[in-house]
Amino acid sequence: MEQYSSDFVIVGQGLAGSVLAYSLWKQGQSVLVLDNPNLASSSKVAGGIYNPVTGKKLTKTWMADDLFPFLADFYTELEEVLGESFFYPLPIYRPFSNIQIQEVFKQEGATDGFAGFGTVDFQGDTYQELVQYSLGGVTTNHSGWLDLPKMLKAFRTFFLEKGILKEIQLNLDNVLPEQLVYADNHVQISFKKLIFCEGDHARRNPFFNWLPFTSVKGEVLTVKIAQDFDEIINQGVFVIPLGNQSYRVGATYSWHALDGVPTESAQEELLTKYKKLMKPPCEVVEHLAGVRPATKDRRPFLGLHPRFSQLAIFNGLGSKGVSLAPYFAKEMADFLLIEKELNPEVNINRYVSFYTE
Repeated sequence: MEQYSSDFVIVGQGLAGSVLAYSLWKQGQSVLVLDNPNLASSSKVAGGIYNPVTGKKLTKTWMADDLFPFLADFYTELEEVLGESFFYPLPIYRPFSNIQIQEVFKQEGATDGFAGFGTVDFQGDTYQELVQYSLGGVTTNHSGWLDLPKMLKAFRTFFLEKGILKEIQLNLDNVLPEQLVYADNHVQISFKKLIFCEGDHARRNPFFNWLPFTSVKGEVLTVKIAQDFDEIINQGVFVIPLGNQSYRVGATYSWHALDGVPTESAQEELLTKYKKLMKPPCEVVEHLAGVRPATKDRRPFLGLHPRFSQLAIFNGLGSKGVSLAPYFAKEMADFLLIEKELNPEVNINRYVSFYTE
């Protein structure tokens, strides 16, 4: 029987698990990451956009003033540590889709909701050969995208080199929190804290399935466009430049058939929206699907199990995971190490009434 022991055992090597493991390791903690690479993960197919301005009225996203300076420093440092490039700060251009929306943004105070994070252009000349709209739009800064598959692959190499990653699929029936151990016929793992970072799989975790996940399936396309541009274009659908005239187009939202299977209807939807937004034709190269671990109130799930304080969760990052993960991994690490109080908006104690033994 193989035996392992670690203060912090993290289940899942997606975005949440990788960033939390790194945050703990960086502080000199004993960390072990358990991951089944064959399990589907939304992190491997996500568009990876981070954007401080959201919604029809283009207001600053929740906690933007804290999240976005933090993530820029975090991912820049991470590229140096992992020896790979995967962080791409880029402006996001969102054209006005009609004259009524343009008029709204001409009103006094219309840009107050995203002051410091974007600029408004009412001419539209810069993008006249690229987008179907000619009324101008909003260009967001402090934005861009993260190549999640490349980062997670680099993390995997890093963790393996440090000897802190094991390819193990836990049978949760064999988790014995009172004894601080996981044991089956082949492996025994001792821990002080077992932290679940399983993404959508947490819906089937017997310790945390009482949390109100509202998982959503998303599909994206990789396409070829015979034209080069360096901005993310976003209006009904996003178009991300990947280099060499490759672009990612996404994403759909579906609360049905929560699986990783691409569908023809989603591809048709994305191409229809693309043609409405963009002038250059595109050729589909790849079509991927995944399930995002979204939550009822669109806030992450952090904290300890109400009965077993040896078990914890760091999950529910949803479609904003790239911007949320660095800041809240640091918050989670501080909570675990120095008992710094968690933000009540992310602490799972807000749903403790949902828990029944």
